[in-house]
Amino acid sequence: MERIEVCKSEEIVEGQPFVFKKGDQSLIVSRIKGKVQAISAKCPHLGLSMARGKISDGVIQCPWHGSRFDICTGRNVDWVNSVAGIHMPKWSHKLLGLGKQPAPVATFEASEEKGRVFVQV
Repeated sequence: MERIEVCKSEEIVEGQPFVFKKGDQSLIVSRIKGKVQAISAKCPHLGLSMARGKISDGVIQCPWHGSRFDICTGRNVDWVNSVAGIHMPKWSHKLLGLGKQPAPVATFEASEEKGRVFVQV
C-alpha cells in the first residue's frame, strides 16, 4: 500500500465531498463528525462517479442511481432506487439494479498530520 498526500486539512469540509485522483484511482475524501474519511469515488453498481454525490449524516448518495453508502464503513445503506436523481417506484428498483446485488463501496485509511491529509491506497 502507498501512503499519499491528498491536500491541506482545511480543504476537507464537514459533510462535503473532496475528489482526489491518483493514477487510475479516484477517491472521495470528507470529514464526518470531525474525522477525515476516504472512499472510492466509483459506485459499485455500475462504476459511475459519485464525485457529485450529496452527503447527509455521514452517508453519500450516488447521483446516478440513488445508492447510498456509509462513508465511514463503506456499508451499503440503500441500493439502486433512482435514475439521474429522479426517484423511481419501488417495483422498478430490481430492474434498475440490473441483477446486481447490493454491495459496499471500498474504503481507505485516512489520517491527518501537521495540517495535511493522507490516504493509504
